[in-house]
Amino acid sequence: MRITQSMIANRALNDIRNSMLKREELSEQLSTGKRVRKPSDDPVAAGKSSYLMGRNRVLNEYIDNIKNTRSVLVYYDTALQEMQDVNHRIKELTVKAANDTQTLEDRQHIAEELKQLKDHLYKIANTQINGKYIFGGAKTDLPPVRKDNNKIIINTPREANVRAKLPLEHVEIEYGVTVYDVFRTDSGETVFGILDRLIDSVENADKNSDENIERDLGSLDEILNKVNANLARVGSTDNMLESMEKRFERVVDNNTDIINELIGTDMTKAFSDFTLEQNILQAALKTTAQILPQSLVDFIR
Repeated sequence: MRITQSMIANRALNDIRNSMLKREELSEQLSTGKRVRKPSDDPVAAGKSSYLMGRNRVLNEYIDNIKNTRSVLVYYDTALQEMQDVNHRIKELTVKAANDTQTLEDRQHIAEELKQLKDHLYKIANTQINGKYIFGGAKTDLPPVRKDNNKIIINTPREANVRAKLPLEHVEIEYGVTVYDVFRTDSGETVFGILDRLIDSVENADKNSDENIERDLGSLDEILNKVNANLARVGSTDNMLESMEKRFERVVDNNTDIINELIGTDMTKAFSDFTLEQNILQAALKTTAQILPQSLVDFIR
């Protein structure tokens, strides 16, 4: 077989072109930090990494939703603790009012404070976050309670008495608290109606007032028990969500490590290979310059 000058030139050009392409590929790996930039680079690694990236997107959405829900739980926790304090104060005042040593003026002062506490409960019931009423159930755009003359009544329809839920993986986490959960007894009395009767008993002392106060304090205790139960439920839900948040974050971190192993660049090796390829290219150019005519070598450069 006769080796011609053209064959030598073509072979030299191909070697130099391949070396330049390899150097360019290594340069892109170093600049992007990715060994696999398209499926054809490594179909198996690209497929696995694509699945894990999709999984991470779903998990990160769950994590964001958990964080948002936990921020709402802070408002529930604060509101329920305030209710707890208010109900304890109501009980303390009415017990004090039932004492025979209290004068009419003393009872009027107590009644006035009870009215203020009633207004405080009204504001708690209508607590909002970003324009949404947290005790509104399925009607977060509707104030849970409203004033009708001197009465405060539940405004949320019964069909809207639905606790908020957070969908995660294959389960739904119930986390909401409605106005029916903590402002109403099982028999249908509201804390506001109970408080109205207590105020009336304190203001209008008669032979039945102490008996009425004792009866209504029993109803108030039921409200307080419901507040305590829901406060505990909010706390346990927050603990569970915190645990799930941490678990999802660990999975995301683990997936990210696997993705980096599958498609990421080994920077030390890539830099070493780039330097080697650069030296090979320089040597090829120098050798070719000695073999090929000067004009052709100039053209290549």
